Amino acid sequence: MTTLEILKIIASMLGGLALFLAGMSMMSDSLASMTGGSLDHLIDRVTKNKFLAFLFGAVLTALVQSASATTVLTVGLVNSGMIEFTKAIGLIIGANLGTTATAWVLSLNAIGGESLIMTIIKPSFFSPFLGIIGVGMTMFSRSAKKKTIGSALLGFAIMMIGMNLMSQAVAPLKEIPAITDILMKLSNPVLGFLFACAFAMLVQSSDAVIGIVQAFALSIGITYGMAIPLICGAQVGTCITSLISSLGASNNGKRTALLNLYYNLLKTIPFMVIFYALNAVMKFSFMDQSVGGIGIPVVHTCVNLFGSAVWLPLSGVIVRLAQKTIPLSEREKQEQANTLTMLDENLLAMPGLALMQADRAVTLLSDTVGQTLQTVMFLGREPEKQEEAQILCERSLRYEEQIDEYLVQISARELGKVDSAAVALLTAGNTAFGRMGRVADRLLGMISELRESAEQMTEQDRREILIVGEAIQEVIQLTFKGYKARTPNISRTIRCYTEEVMALGDIVKKRFMKRVHEDGRQRSGSTLFTDICYAEEQLVDYCDMIAEALIRYDRENGESRQGNSVSDQQLRRQVHEMFRDKFEELERA
Repeated sequence: MTTLEILKIIASMLGGLALFLAGMSMMSDSLASMTGGSLDHLIDRVTKNKFLAFLFGAVLTALVQSASATTVLTVGLVNSGMIEFTKAIGLIIGANLGTTATAWVLSLNAIGGESLIMTIIKPSFFSPFLGIIGVGMTMFSRSAKKKTIGSALLGFAIMMIGMNLMSQAVAPLKEIPAITDILMKLSNPVLGFLFACAFAMLVQSSDAVIGIVQAFALSIGITYGMAIPLICGAQVGTCITSLISSLGASNNGKRTALLNLYYNLLKTIPFMVIFYALNAVMKFSFMDQSVGGIGIPVVHTCVNLFGSAVWLPLSGVIVRLAQKTIPLSEREKQEQANTLTMLDENLLAMPGLALMQADRAVTLLSDTVGQTLQTVMFLGREPEKQEEAQILCERSLRYEEQIDEYLVQISARELGKVDSAAVALLTAGNTAFGRMGRVADRLLGMISELRESAEQMTEQDRREILIVGEAIQEVIQLTFKGYKARTPNISRTIRCYTEEVMALGDIVKKRFMKRVHEDGRQRSGSTLFTDICYAEEQLVDYCDMIAEALIRYDRENGESRQGNSVSDQQLRRQVHEMFRDKFEELERA
């Protein structure tokens, strides 16, 4: 065989591999996006029982045709706090079993017979038709769901075309003695295992390695002795994908990636040790027989059934091993307090899950800001909470930045009308709560300065500021409650509350300025007081911003909820009565 012919074989082999990987990635991403919307209601339920989680992981992986996708998703779910780290092992073991479905699909090309039915069921025959259908759906359909289905069909067709191209490319290699010698060396369990492990790490896919093994099996002929270590090594090497995805994750995310690695090591190495020990004693006759196209998925399935049967009941051992590798430290606890681990980038492929986590994050931000404002506003009564208030201010600012970045990434995805409306509401809520956090930070500095300038502020000044602060807290609590309940008609109530708070603030400012002129105080003290009042009024403005966002969200969702039957005038009277004690307390101050 000439050098040119060898180069052509290499080019065809690499081209087939590229098509195989591209098709698998396209199909996996499309199928994952189709199943993503229904996962948010199932994840929490199935992970409560490891056997149920095992079945769910197996079915999900069989559907998306990628164990790497499922394990990366599991890393993301654990990192985001959606499922507990100790409950992830069932999903991982199930994903490893579910990935055998790919090898079974590829093995259909090995079915013998030239009858019409046998020919039609071969992927090499029907995949071009699926490709044409997929192209038509992605190009001409206006429905996002149909486009996704078309993309999945096109990905499957490309994957099968790549598989056929690899099979055709390697067929002439059986005439080269050197290739046969190399394949014979791979029958050595250690060499075959290490080679497949390294190659799977390079292409980040065990399915690709097994696909190549099947291509060689169909074109050249590979024995069971060669195939077994290659299949085992590929399953360990593909763990690199989840390990890479966990690099930017929390320690729990890293521990989840280690679960996948440890499980595959404990699954494949004992299997090989036991199998080859039995072979040394019993001398299995099939070891030198051609594995064929069907033998590959049989071996792949046997290895994973062995691992599932042994390690699913003993999954606690793998969990403890991962926990020992990365123990929980005090520093990690502090970092977790200031980091929204629920906002994991691995979930962005499924906007439904990502939005649910973003909603949880914004709710946590609102709780943190509410706690911050309560601590800051009442520092006059509890000055010992100065340090706690500073920590809460910094935490709310960091939360807002993380949520904003995550929402931008979600917005870049293809979203439906409902999801787009949800993104708009979450963005408005994050902006308003974030600005409240910034106001709290400014108030913290001003109130600290107020406490230190005892000669500028009287006890009456401080008492009146606290009265206004308590009134504002009522508005804030009402706003936060309405946001969490998605109550659009809360806007009228907030506006009535705002009128009362503004009236209180005007009275306080006028009374303060009168006292300043009567007492002849310095201008710096009066400026600090009015700055605090204006900052508190800003908080009320942001409450109104959230109320408006709730109305827009309700309108964009096409919902028409019945508003409050009480008239505006009646509502104002009711709220005024609620605030009567504030005005009376102000008069007594």
